[in-house]
Amino acid sequence: MSGSDATPEQLPAWCINLDRRPDRWARMAAEAGRVGVHVERLTAVDAIDPEVAAAAAKVESTIAGAPMSAGAFACFASHRLVWQRFLESGESHGLVMEDDLNLSPRFARLMGRAWIPPDADIVKLETWGSRCHVARVAATTIDGRGVSRLLSTHIGAGCYILSRSAAGRLVALTQRYRDPVDELLFNDRLQWFPQATIYQLSPAAAVQGKRPHDGPGATGAAGEGWAQGSIVERFAEGADGVEARPETLMDRVARRGREELRAARQGSRYRVVPFA
Repeated sequence: MSGSDATPEQLPAWCINLDRRPDRWARMAAEAGRVGVHVERLTAVDAIDPEVAAAAAKVESTIAGAPMSAGAFACFASHRLVWQRFLESGESHGLVMEDDLNLSPRFARLMGRAWIPPDADIVKLETWGSRCHVARVAATTIDGRGVSRLLSTHIGAGCYILSRSAAGRLVALTQRYRDPVDELLFNDRLQWFPQATIYQLSPAAAVQGKRPHDGPGATGAAGEGWAQGSIVERFAEGADGVEARPETLMDRVARRGREELRAARQGSRYRVVPFA
């Protein structure tokens, strides 16, 4: 599947994939084909490259307060390559995908441009299964899905639409990068989020699934991949996200109370974005 095969009306789409993981590309190409989407493969930066690991060790993350892992560093570099490729294409918008996605059967209906809000820097098409704030009133709808401003952290950079303007600003902003790409893009405490106009599709049309555990390269370096586990099970189990540490009942009550007050102040909804 190649982006050059796409119709003029369809968004160009790039999927990041390691050369040593042809199994993941085969699966993702089949998934895209199943839903009628043309995707161009882009070779990912590999975390097992000694130069990549050495470069990562010199970068202290603002989130973790420790050096970035080689996997996070390589993942960011890979996304940045897509942003640059997108800018070279001359297109107004582009779709960025990682290679571990499950897509909605009607995903192809999102591949036009007319529905994208004109002020959108990013439209996040996936969900991570954790609670976040979205505007109470959707700016528009597409195929029965609301397109609402994202007003708080909602990590996960597996599937998003990027505007040309946003891509240029991100490339300039990330001459040096210090955090995982999903944190940089979708963490409201970091530099990009407050200056960007980000929308969330709900229900989401993509979710990261299980990472294959067999096939060529499956036993690569720790931190190699983008999927740290399966998000799908969170929805099956009715969970609302994975916490950084065990949360007590009092912690949960206090956190929920703070977030509901925030929602009341800013006119948002505090919810788990579903996948459908």
